[in-house]
Parts: sequence; structure tokens; C-alpha cells
Amino acid sequence: MEFFEARLQEIRPTRRLEMAVEVLDWTFESFGSIETDDVREYIETALRIGRDGVAAHHEKLELPDDMLEGFGEVEENADESGTSHLLSAILACSEAPGGLTGEVLYGVLSFCYEGILDREEIPEWTLESEAANRKCVAAIEFQKSKISEYLNHAH
Repeated sequence: MEFFEARLQEIRPTRRLEMAVEVLDWTFESFGSIETDDVREYIETALRIGRDGVAAHHEKLELPDDMLEGFGEVEENADESGTSHLLSAILACSEAPGGLTGEVLYGVLSFCYEGILDREEIPEWTLESEAANRKCVAAIEFQKSKISEYLNHAH
């Protein structure tokens, strides 16, 4: 995946947000049920705002002030495996001072993948253990396909 990191900047900013939201959506769906209501609702609301932002051609996730102010409290309740990674990915999409750059997008993809790793409760993160895990492989394949799709239509 590191091979793609520098190339993500080639994608238009509005398309980078679109890709980030697609990967966040996919990751959230892959998690299955999230038991903690405020964490699940925060993520669902952020994704809905993200999809609306994509439709409006925004360049980053524009969370309202009350969501940004409440982030710390929600993050404190994110005890379920993987949820803190997904919250970090959402915050990265929102708080990127220069917009959702290629570097920030790479961080979002990494947070999403690490969320899957954590959710799968793999005791040791090694290439072998990740390659043996169906969801990890699916996450890598999905992210690679999205990167290729967006690079092929970068402009």
C-alpha cells in the first residue's frame, strides 16, 4: 500500500473525500454490530454527513462544531475493538487543515485497516497472520481496488 501513498495526491480533492467515505462506509459495515450507542451513532452521523459532503462536492468532512466538541467523550467510550481507529479516521477527514491531502487520505486508509485488524483481534500483527485472516485480506483488496479506480479517474 505504501507504493500508492505518493500517488493519492493525484486524485482531485473532492474525489479523495469520496474515496475516504467509501472506505469508511465499507469498514463500518465490515465491523458488524457496534454495541456502544453513542459511538455507533457518532459514526453513523459522520458517515451520513460525509455522503452529503460528497454529493455537495466538498473537499473534506465538515462535521458540525458540536460533533467536534463531543469527539473526546465519544472516543473515551470507544472500548470495542476497532472503533477508536474508525473514529480517528473520521477525525482525520474532518480536521485536515490543508484539506484531505493524499497524505491524510493515506492515514485514513491506514486507520480503517488497523480498525479491521483490531476488530479481528489478531494477537500479533504480522504479514502471515494478516494474510491468513479473511477480513484483513478483503480490506486490503477493497482499498487497493478503490485506489486503482480513483487513480484511473484522477481528474
